[in-house]
Amino acid sequence: MYDVEGRPRHRWKRIVLWTLLGLIVLALAAGGGSYLWFRGQVAGANQRVAPEVKAALEEKPSSTIVSVPVTVASPSAMNLLVLGSDHRETDEEQYGRSDTIMLVHIDPGADYLSVMSLPRDLRVEVPGYGLEKINSAFAFGGPALTIKTVEQLTGVDINHYLEVDFNAFRDITNSLDGVYVDVDRRYYNDDPDWELIKLAPGYQLLKGDDALDYVRFRHDFNMDFGRMERQQRFLSAMREQAMGWNLPFKLPGLVSALFKNVDTDLGANDILKLAYWGVRLDGDRIRQISVIGSTDTIGGVSYVLADKAAIADAVSDFLTVPGAGVTGSGATTGTTVASSGPSTTGASTADVDLSGIDLDVLNADGRVGEAAAAGEWLRSLGATVHTVANAGQSTQASTSIEYPSGTSTQARQVAASVGTDTVSRSSSVQRITVILGDDFRLPPKFALPSSPATIPSAGGWRTIAQMVPFPVQAPAYIPAGYGFVERMPPSGATYGIRVGGGTKPAFKMLYRLKESGKNTDQYMGITETTWLDAPAASKGREVKHDGMTFTVVGTNQKVDHVWWKADGVLYWVSNTLSYLLSKDEMLAVAESMISIPGK
Repeated sequence: MYDVEGRPRHRWKRIVLWTLLGLIVLALAAGGGSYLWFRGQVAGANQRVAPEVKAALEEKPSSTIVSVPVTVASPSAMNLLVLGSDHRETDEEQYGRSDTIMLVHIDPGADYLSVMSLPRDLRVEVPGYGLEKINSAFAFGGPALTIKTVEQLTGVDINHYLEVDFNAFRDITNSLDGVYVDVDRRYYNDDPDWELIKLAPGYQLLKGDDALDYVRFRHDFNMDFGRMERQQRFLSAMREQAMGWNLPFKLPGLVSALFKNVDTDLGANDILKLAYWGVRLDGDRIRQISVIGSTDTIGGVSYVLADKAAIADAVSDFLTVPGAGVTGSGATTGTTVASSGPSTTGASTADVDLSGIDLDVLNADGRVGEAAAAGEWLRSLGATVHTVANAGQSTQASTSIEYPSGTSTQARQVAASVGTDTVSRSSSVQRITVILGDDFRLPPKFALPSSPATIPSAGGWRTIAQMVPFPVQAPAYIPAGYGFVERMPPSGATYGIRVGGGTKPAFKMLYRLKESGKNTDQYMGITETTWLDAPAASKGREVKHDGMTFTVVGTNQKVDHVWWKADGVLYWVSNTLSYLLSKDEMLAVAESMISIPGK
């Protein structure tokens, strides 16, 4: 983790998590109240735009780092810069810093929208100041200098501007009575020197401060890139859920919450026209892009570094109509980590010659018969397997190797074959001992038939099925590299999702990705609830398999989740924060689900 820039460290820091929600939901504003009142609200936001900002919007990019791709845009197309300012009461910084920077390309003629997030720590040339973090442009010269900096970086001609602080986000979220979000993992920090957060995993209704904590957090392996992904995911959920049947009753409060904290040059008529178009825009016509790069410390300051090619690729994706097949290396628009693709087991094992090695194999993964099957597989590699047994009553998440003195070289050969780097010397074993954990996967030829006793994390799923008061399904296939780490709730049967004046029971299983034997902060999730009308059961592309209909939600580049219904239960598989799983992998998990007997 790294420190939060500046003081005081309190929650009242400004952030933008509002790109187009206001533009979308306000389509009904004229019907929900006085048009003149609405114009007055927008006029107040217009009056706060400084003359130098308007001048910067009129200027064309004088010089650019990258060449902007030639695109054919309709006359109504525009590029909107959205900023979330981080003002502080200090003498040193008149403007504060922009906590979030987003470019939005809006093209009603071509019927698509793109959102590109720029890391706040991105090292760029700030006109007149040299190489600095991109968010320092706001501190040095406010939104006018930020517009010039972003134009110089991307070559994109910015036509309009919108600045919003955290107060608008908090108030808007509350005016909608919260937004349902599938929180991917546990977020917790109680150190006041860092951003405070206490948020459990699982599908839940987030309001004001909790929602703000969720989208602002960046002190993990994902750093600022993870925060950008959470922001875009939250905005997508907000967009979908804002258009509920009771929206007209919430509009006056929503409009007030938005425009008392927003500065923009967009006029009332512009907003209403864009809103009317945005309401009808298909989700497949929305592209979300995040500029990516490496991190490094220069002169004692931590930066995100992205070269010209990465920026150019991101801009190309940003300006390309969805479906055109352009995906550059400088932007995340889908799977960013190579995947092995679906298989029947997701095995990470390797064919290593184990001739002359004596082994014992112990089962600590809870899958009946796995140690025997693993013994047969290891014998096929040349090993002599003496003992096959259970490790005991407890299970373990990761496969490990224990070895007696003098056999370390052979133990590492065995570790390479079973796909683990957990190897330790032990005086309690007679020979090299393989202890199978939940992450162990047999090669397809030796894999056990799928059943409640042989699926990954079989013991844990059986325990849950005996407690949960509705039918439980569990996956027979888990993608390579993922292992079960946590469930929500940690104890007991289910937790309650707030719905109206009551709750609906649910539970979530979390599977964490490991890369090169190391944990990441990327989690696949499986959620099950009796709330059949949850917003998660949203529109998408339907896929039929063995008589079951699965709905794929998200774009072709970024699949958010796959859901289905059976026996009065809504089930879904959620992708990782950075959309690392492909549509085929997500469907493979969903289609492999089998019923687990209860009491």
